Amino acid sequence: MARLRALKGAEFDRAFLRHEIDFHQAVIDAINGTLLPAIQNDELKALVEKIAPAFHAHMVMAQQMEKTLAGGTAGDQTSSR
Repeated sequence: MARLRALKGAEFDRAFLRHEIDFHQAVIDAINGTLLPAIQNDELKALVEKIAPAFHAHMVMAQQMEKTLAGGTAGDQTSSR
């Protein structure tokens, strides 16, 4: 985050979006690989399964914005990593 504070303009935008993409991917990985398999309570598991797609949607939006800033097409939803 200290790096982001030092950036301005388009450089900040690109770094912020990359940070958000990486963060959302880490959350998705943790939900799918650690949290969901460990949840014992059916009600809690159902809630996590219901809200988990929002993290993916946010990541896709950030990826689209990143591609737009880079001059790519916003319609391609595949990860650039």
